Amino acid sequence: MFMNLTNGSCHIPLETDRVGLTYIYSLAFSLGLPANLLSLWGLYQLGRSSGGGTQLVYILNLLLSDLLQLLTLPLWILYLQRDHRWPYGSIACQLVGYVFYVNVYASIAFLCLIALDRCLAIVYPLSSRRVRKVRLSAFSGVVVWTLVFLFCLIGLYPSVFEPQKGLCLEQYPVTPRYAYFKIATVVLGFLMPCSILGCTSARIGVTLRNSPSISDHERNKIVGTLTVITIIFIVVFGPYHMVGGYRFVALLLTEDQCTLERSIYLYYRICYGLTSLNTLLDPLFYIFLCQNARLELRRSLPCLPFPHRSEGS
Repeated sequence: MFMNLTNGSCHIPLETDRVGLTYIYSLAFSLGLPANLLSLWGLYQLGRSSGGGTQLVYILNLLLSDLLQLLTLPLWILYLQRDHRWPYGSIACQLVGYVFYVNVYASIAFLCLIALDRCLAIVYPLSSRRVRKVRLSAFSGVVVWTLVFLFCLIGLYPSVFEPQKGLCLEQYPVTPRYAYFKIATVVLGFLMPCSILGCTSARIGVTLRNSPSISDHERNKIVGTLTVITIIFIVVFGPYHMVGGYRFVALLLTEDQCTLERSIYLYYRICYGLTSLNTLLDPLFYIFLCQNARLELRRSLPCLPFPHRSEGS
């Protein structure tokens, strides 16, 4: 029941998100870029020394996705400082907007694959050896990137740029087609992965409780990994999808879309910005999952102030 309103006709107070999102994007870029580059370098050194494994493949894809998003953050900061006017043209807007969605859902997919890989390794350590192969994990990565690219391409086509208002990746009110796409992303891109994470965490928890032979060091790594994934889902991706789910379902059911858009605008935009903080947390997987991670970084970059501990620490 959408009214015949052109995009940008709701008179949204666009400037209200400038300060909050600028701080969030600046924090993510200034800390996330060196953290991800350092982790990628460590993964490269670890791959050279040990040949890598399924964990390394998934973490590598996760960090590459983060790096792709980090490189777009300066453009979003400039966009905010210009009062939501995109000066770089339609093609650049579509590319940067596309990168945002691809990063979010590729990251979620690879987080699920990391959790599933941990579940297989702990719950089915012997029978899963045939499945937990580097070639298969690399193929899984290709499948994830392909499906996410196609899904986002279908959802964002034909454009995410509004030339009359200069808006990029913003529509007020949104079209019904875009609203249905966003609802699909909430269900397929968040709620379904949450259920997968819940099931894998439960199975891992039962196994850890019934397996006293697992060392404290290994147990801490497993718990640390699941804790980081849970924090990312709840704190980083959760608000964006929950507020977004409410927004787009409500827009399909109400006749006064502009009132709804104005009332939820700032909340939605801040939640939108929070998704970039996954670039700060994802490098932690390198520490939790990659054996001898600090040792490899210390060998390749002796200037780093890592504490000198034994390899098993």
